[in-house]
Amino acid sequence: MRIAVTGGTGFVGSHTVRVLSQAGHEMVVLARGKKRRPRRPGVTFVRTDLTDSAPLVDVFTGCDAVINFVAVIRERGRQTFERVNRGSAERIAEAAHRAGVPHMIHQSANGVDPDPRYPYLATKWAGEQAVRASGVPFTVMRPSTIFGPGDGFFTVIARLVRLSLVGPIPLTIPIAGDGQALFQPLSIYDVTRCIAVALERGPDSSAHEIGGPEHLTYDDIVLTVRDALGARRVLMHIPVRMMLPPVFIMEHVMPNPMVTLGQLRLLEKNNITRLDSVRHAFGFNPQRFADNADYLNDY
Repeated sequence: MRIAVTGGTGFVGSHTVRVLSQAGHEMVVLARGKKRRPRRPGVTFVRTDLTDSAPLVDVFTGCDAVINFVAVIRERGRQTFERVNRGSAERIAEAAHRAGVPHMIHQSANGVDPDPRYPYLATKWAGEQAVRASGVPFTVMRPSTIFGPGDGFFTVIARLVRLSLVGPIPLTIPIAGDGQALFQPLSIYDVTRCIAVALERGPDSSAHEIGGPEHLTYDDIVLTVRDALGARRVLMHIPVRMMLPPVFIMEHVMPNPMVTLGQLRLLEKNNITRLDSVRHAFGFNPQRFADNADYLNDY
């Protein structure tokens, strides 16, 4: 197939491009700016502005599928949730429809909800609705938290575990709240496998919530990361209200804060689905986080 990928230089996108190109597909990766892109057989990088759907139509014409990974988990300048998570999805889907693309795969997020108290999830929900309304044949993926080389969640926890050695109370790992929010870690390699299966099957006009084989609390995840790093630390739970001032400062001072106020708020919601979700929707069993956490030693 000839497959166009938007957001193809990010975490999930770059892994997907590598896997699909190795499988023999012709990949067209849409990227912004002049940043040097890695050369890989069967992969072409096209510099494109996602704020206008017109040039996207030309790129998408002749493609057998479009995969959209464009999203932001935190706002920065003009890169707002509304502009990126909803607006980009709308423009990409519109362009795919105008170009006659027979299948669009759109990555959303588990737990999407129009509730305005959670702007990230609300705009991801709106992006989904834009894809559905565009008229392009589609498949929507709603993964839980994804782990693997280059992720932006588990690697941050690894950094937090290491920093705890020199923190205000050495040998303790600070945890916002009670640490009981539930997650369902899903391997990046299983995500790309799901996408490959979806490409083979074609559009199904469905949204698939997918997660790993276990429901883990945030405490469970931190302890798994700690053990993978061979660190000796204990958990220290801190009331969320006490975390708000330092996180506010961190968010407004640091270019890449380890956590934002919005991410703290998301700890109010569980990020889980049915344990057999991948088996049910895509026909295979996903990997356990604890069995595949060694990559965190590189971060």
